[in-house]
Amino acid sequence: MNWFVLALLLLTDPVGDDHGAGLDYPRAAVYQQVGAADLTGFKMKRVEGRWRLGVRLARYPDPAGAPLGFSLAVVAVYLDTEPGGEEALPGAGLRTPADGGWEEAYLISGWGAERRTPDGAAAPVRAWREGDWIWVQTDLIRRPRAYVAAGLYDPFEPWGFRRALPGGGVWYLDGPADAPRALDVIAPDQAQVWSSGVLPPARKRFPWRSLFAGALGLAGAGLVGYAWRRR
Repeated sequence: MNWFVLALLLLTDPVGDDHGAGLDYPRAAVYQQVGAADLTGFKMKRVEGRWRLGVRLARYPDPAGAPLGFSLAVVAVYLDTEPGGEEALPGAGLRTPADGGWEEAYLISGWGAERRTPDGAAAPVRAWREGDWIWVQTDLIRRPRAYVAAGLYDPFEPWGFRRALPGGGVWYLDGPADAPRALDVIAPDQAQVWSSGVLPPARKRFPWRSLFAGALGLAGAGLVGYAWRRR
């Protein structure tokens, strides 16, 4: 075991939910098989005192031959590292809860990753593929809260998220022009996200229901065992 590696958070997301607020993919041939922006996992891992961000997509089509082996998707991970911060999530077209906000974001495409800040600063950071996971290295020591969203990549957009237009088009998503551009997010209730425009931080819900059911099962087994011993 490597004692310098601590995997602290692993979240999964269903396959086939990459339509955002009811948007349809563009009509270009490269988009005929949907799933390019379908998030299926997010995790944070601390390695030698610094946090790494991992995202996983359902598919990695790469018609453009990008260095990381995919070219149709863009993923943004917005990090809340201290009180306050920017609530609007540029690119995704969503916002954080009122008690949230972000101080730095990591924008990931098939051509690499950038660290961005609300004031517009951008700098390249290390990104790589390990199997189905895309990893980004940060310099963060303390674990942040994360807001995670994916969309279709457009190199001509400031944050890389392809826009929608009523009726769609060869290169445009089909939907309202003011719709969020994110097609998938890491959230327990995506319907609430699309109706409210608010993206909660990615967090693992404690399995109280499973724990309660397990406790009941153990209690029941104990009672049966006690009754058997009394016979």
